[in-house]
Amino acid sequence: MDPERFVITISHQLGSGGAYVGQKLSERLGVPFIDREILKRVAGQLHLAEAELAHREERVRSFWQRFSQLVALTDPTTGLAGDRYVPTDRELFQLESETIQRIADQSSAIFIGRGGRCILQHHPRHLSVLVHAALPARVRRLCELYHLSESEAEKLAVTNDRERTAYLRAFTQQDWLDPRLYDLCVNTSSLGLDTTVELVLTALAAKLR
Repeated sequence: MDPERFVITISHQLGSGGAYVGQKLSERLGVPFIDREILKRVAGQLHLAEAELAHREERVRSFWQRFSQLVALTDPTTGLAGDRYVPTDRELFQLESETIQRIADQSSAIFIGRGGRCILQHHPRHLSVLVHAALPARVRRLCELYHLSESEAEKLAVTNDRERTAYLRAFTQQDWLDPRLYDLCVNTSSLGLDTTVELVLTALAAKLR
C-alpha cells in the first residue's frame, strides 16, 4: 500500500451538511469525494439504471416489498422474468462494500455513508467522522435544499434516521450513532459547516502523524 494513501469516511445525518463537508475536504485535500460514484459503479456492474438501485440504498426492504418484487420477477404477465438480476439487500450492501474497498485500495478518497466506516475500519490510515446536527437545523437545511415544507422536511429526516439505523444494524451489527465508533464527532448545528471542515483537517493531520 502507498504509505501516503489515506481515507476519510463520513457518516452523517440527513440535513447535517455531511456532503458539504465532504466536498470541501475534497477541494482542500485534492482527493476525490466518493458519493454517487459507488451507486454508478454497482449499477453498471449489474447492467441496471442507477434509479433502480437509488431507492434501495441504506434502507432494508420490508417482507412485503421483497414479496412484491418476487411476484413481479416470476409473473409472466410482467415481462420481467429472466430479463435481469436484481440484488437482495445483503447482496447490494456487499457489492457496494467491494466497490468502496477497491477504490480505497487504489487511491486516497473521502467516502460518505454506505457503511464506509465499518467497511474500511482496518485501513491503516483511516479517519472516521460522524457529522450530526440538531433536528431543527436539519429541517431548515432540508427546506432550503429541497424546497420542502417544515413538516415534510422533519418527516424526511426522522424517516431517514430510522431506515439508516435499521440498515446499518442489519449489515454491520452496530449502532452508527454511537460516538465511540468514530475518531471525531461534530455537531454542525453548534459549530457550523466550515468549522467542521477545519476540525476534520486538524484531526486528519493528527491521525496521520
